[in-house]
Amino acid sequence: MNQTEIVLRYYPFEKQKSFHNDRYKIRHRAVFSGVGGGKTICGCFEILSMLLETPNSVGYVFEPTYKMVKRILIPTLASKWLLGHPIASNPIVSAYKRSDNCIEFVDGQTLWFGGLEAPEFAEGTNVDVVLLDEAQYIRKFAESHDVVLRRLRGSGKTERDITSSIVTTSPPPLLPDCRLYDFYENPEKRNLDSKVYRWSMLDNPFLSEKYKQEIVATHRGNLAKRFIEGLFAPVGTGSFDYDSTIHELKHIDLTTMRTIVFGVDFGWTNPNAIVALGYDSDNRAYILDEFYQNHTQTETLISKLKEMTATYGKGKIVCDRSAPATIESIRQAGLNAVAHESKREDAIRELGGRFIVQGDGKPRIFVSSKCVNWIHEVMVYNSEIKENDHLIDGTMYALMAPLQKFAPLGAFRFG
Repeated sequence: MNQTEIVLRYYPFEKQKSFHNDRYKIRHRAVFSGVGGGKTICGCFEILSMLLETPNSVGYVFEPTYKMVKRILIPTLASKWLLGHPIASNPIVSAYKRSDNCIEFVDGQTLWFGGLEAPEFAEGTNVDVVLLDEAQYIRKFAESHDVVLRRLRGSGKTERDITSSIVTTSPPPLLPDCRLYDFYENPEKRNLDSKVYRWSMLDNPFLSEKYKQEIVATHRGNLAKRFIEGLFAPVGTGSFDYDSTIHELKHIDLTTMRTIVFGVDFGWTNPNAIVALGYDSDNRAYILDEFYQNHTQTETLISKLKEMTATYGKGKIVCDRSAPATIESIRQAGLNAVAHESKREDAIRELGGRFIVQGDGKPRIFVSSKCVNWIHEVMVYNSEIKENDHLIDGTMYALMAPLQKFAPLGAFRFG
């Protein structure tokens, strides 16, 4: 360095030290730990250390969304344990370019950061070190991981090769073809130059005992395995009690469906989402099919709705009320489209209650295994945050259809 003393006040506990001690020894490292286990600060300290030890090096930190960059990553980097606040005042920082999403350091190092809402967001020039934080929430992790691995060829600006990838996360539900499990832990498929560092939330001595007790008291079974112990387990993470071993079906008998309803959530930058939902004679709901696509023209939506009604049967199409002109276009195409009028809180309770196993040993909602985007959303859905919710919103519109009175055509024809 240019005679500049570097002081980072982060002090790792024993399990974190084992991860840091393998710096430059293992090419692909993954930290799997419970909630509050100190994953993010551990990963941020590691990538900062590797960059600061190597003049002219280039690193990138990805969060699942840009909102998480602002909510999680920047506060971590700006904490008193790392660069401090304001970041630009740290003597080892030569520039903090917020509009460009990068931090430059005095020995020519650059740390870029951004969201991974789509795999193509990971494209760019070659880098030396990459950190994928909260990896379980990256919607298309396998595709994004492929892009990251292609970029990990070294920036060409350093005197030594430090190319390395780091993943920090609580493990996602263990589903077939889970990239995080296959790449790091699957004995038959794992990358031989990879290693997992795992610790429990209870191993973090900096967490308050009250917080630990609250998490232990509210997490049982597979939830405890994932969010306390940092283990893979077949269950969802968010507001709904989803378990792939209970709610997911490889085959659904369409002849048992007595009613079909479609839910539509509109978007542009965010995906347009269509859910085909069926009810059997016992009022159990089945997610039969999905459509999930960005930048979709109204004509494409109409075409897809006609295709789905031809496949599953005609039914009411309950739409996001934010786009009355689009609803009118769908109606003009001969489809039974209406605007939803239900309250979000009521819809969340209706959907959430259906995951509970009833007296007959079955829940009141199932999903076809081909609906991979719906399955991802339901596993990470947080009722307090409007993210990763487009198919779930469409589902709630459809579920609430029997419980609501719909506005007449003229009520929303012109907005």
